[in-house]
Amino acid sequence: METVTRYAEAEYAPGSVGDVFRLIREGVATSRPALARRTGLAPSTVSLRVDALTGMGLVVERGSEDSIGGRRARRLSVSADSGVVATADVGANHARIALSDMTGQLLVVEESPLDTASGPIASVEWLWEHFQTALDSVDKKTGDLRGIAIGLPAPIEHPSSKVILPSFMPSWHNADLPRLFRSHTELPILIENDANLVALAENAVPDNGRPSHLLAVKLGTRIGCGIISAGRLHRGAAGAAGEISHISVPGTATLSCSCPEENCLESVASGGALVARLRNAGYSVAGTADVVELGRAGDPAAVEALREAGAHIGSVLSSIVNFFSPHVVVLGGAMSASAPLVAALRAELFRKCLPLIANDLSVRTSINTADAGVKGATHLILEELLAPARIEHLVRSVESQGNGPAGAGK
Repeated sequence: METVTRYAEAEYAPGSVGDVFRLIREGVATSRPALARRTGLAPSTVSLRVDALTGMGLVVERGSEDSIGGRRARRLSVSADSGVVATADVGANHARIALSDMTGQLLVVEESPLDTASGPIASVEWLWEHFQTALDSVDKKTGDLRGIAIGLPAPIEHPSSKVILPSFMPSWHNADLPRLFRSHTELPILIENDANLVALAENAVPDNGRPSHLLAVKLGTRIGCGIISAGRLHRGAAGAAGEISHISVPGTATLSCSCPEENCLESVASGGALVARLRNAGYSVAGTADVVELGRAGDPAAVEALREAGAHIGSVLSSIVNFFSPHVVVLGGAMSASAPLVAALRAELFRKCLPLIANDLSVRTSINTADAGVKGATHLILEELLAPARIEHLVRSVESQGNGPAGAGK
């Protein structure tokens, strides 16, 4: 496996300029006096750290905090204007494109058809063109871009970001998207499994309590699962943790899969499988949205297919939930909007879960199903660009070269 440096996974020194930036970004200490109290550093040392961050345009100092005695301190925060990040949530037949500022605030989100069957090279060209269009729409230039993160419905090797044996995208096997993007940019490019991005998006929302143990199940053309364990994304040894879609189920496959199982969950119960099933029955359905709409309208064949799929998914999840014991199971993707599927999934899941686990288990749809992928991708790339170890490296580089302000992704 190729060795790829990820600053988000690198160690950093307590009290370093990167650590000071982390405390500001997380809202733990947002003034110079608060930073001195928190870190134990001398106020003069804190000022040197803060001055370096403000000088590079990474942090702004404005307004004032509530006083705890004496003069009010000015408030420090991450600069939203130090650049933008581009993200994409790629499905089997479409992609959702977004731009965000450096605080994670979405600036623009748009969705367009994308034929992934054209292969990774053509898809990268398409994505780059749409990133440029998105930049133009918010009056930004390519030079404002600091990094890119893309979610794919496929297993992703970590940390190389190579696509490995995607069931619905065979031409993408071994695709190295960061390398393909090098013809356009040298910026950091991160590629992640789409279900992992849903998990990251859910875990990054303060209002939902940030559950320490969470399963995020992406129910779209394919089926995937992202895992948050002890508050962190769990990828496993090779990056393929959560690939539940290739577990054998007692159903009839309606499409082929690259895995050895004759009747795996994906070939029986995924959105792609349901589309194939209804087409074989004579229905004219273009994709998963049509299947969900038929179910919503009460079509008997569609409702039956959705209920059977939900039961299969719930049965597989029950084993995973009994093993992992999460606080929450979050359902995302187009198929999560199907009431018959979700009802059958919940019924089978709770029927087979241990009472001790089921008593405190929450099963719900994603807080923001449509944007969960791009929000998770935004969180992923910002965690890398603004990692304490990267900030430390940037500050040292600028100081050693005697340069002026620099962006976080450069």
